[in-house]
Amino acid sequence: MELDLNRINYNANQSKLGNLFLGFFEGLFLDGRVRLQEIEALIKWVEQYPDAVTVPHFESLYQVLLKAAEDPQFLLANHQEVQTHLDLFKNSKYFKEHTCDVQRLHGVLAGLACDSDYTDDEVLALNAWLDRYDYLKDDPIYKEIIVALNHVRILNRVSGDTKEVLRLTLGKYIQLNNFGLPQVRVSSTEDNKNPDFYHGNVELIGKTICLTGASARYSKAEWKQVIESQRGIFKDDLTKTVDYLVICNKGNPHWAHMSYGRKFEQALKWQKDGANIRILTEDDFVKVLEEN
Repeated sequence: MELDLNRINYNANQSKLGNLFLGFFEGLFLDGRVRLQEIEALIKWVEQYPDAVTVPHFESLYQVLLKAAEDPQFLLANHQEVQTHLDLFKNSKYFKEHTCDVQRLHGVLAGLACDSDYTDDEVLALNAWLDRYDYLKDDPIYKEIIVALNHVRILNRVSGDTKEVLRLTLGKYIQLNNFGLPQVRVSSTEDNKNPDFYHGNVELIGKTICLTGASARYSKAEWKQVIESQRGIFKDDLTKTVDYLVICNKGNPHWAHMSYGRKFEQALKWQKDGANIRILTEDDFVKVLEEN
């Protein structure tokens, strides 16, 4: 029987949205309090992801959101009712449990950061959440958050430095000043460097280049032509012999996580194993092309 990839991608995206919103609510409830700005952030998330309204069981939950927008204490007073709605979101039909929980982690982090305030109770609760899901320890983002919370894990208390490290780490994946929404484009600038991205000298001649995600600039065929015109080697699949992995700005709506996809995560893993793969943003790669 022929696979309906469009249907599979649609169902997988529905599952991802459910897990993200489940995690977002968990993030809101981390410290046992819900603020008006957090409710506003949740509504913004719904506006950002209009497809969420087609997720099974979302409509009843959205009605709860509308009530909560008028009275932030409504969520706390009706916590069990809300949790019942959220439990209906738990869906591992299209993703393995590991992937579902990583998606929830993204939601938790966004829910934590959506009001631009990190209370000690929230940070300690995040640390406890990570302990409960320590089987995610090999996930790159889980690892980053663990490192950011290192002092909390050793001393069981929260410092201003820890909050700042956590803020900078979260800023790689979410918009800190825009309700915790995902980053709209891949970014690593001088003012806000993402340490996973390479900023050194780039050589194109004879080098193998792989791209991941969608680009607003070129189609895949056009990228191949551009790279080969610079005497580089275009490669569709990521292998350990690739010299540069370019993360395109538009991303990919079907990436299972909110990070930069499996190729990005695989490249990070191979880097730690000694591979010489360098990861570039599309903007930085285009600057190199323009200079040649």
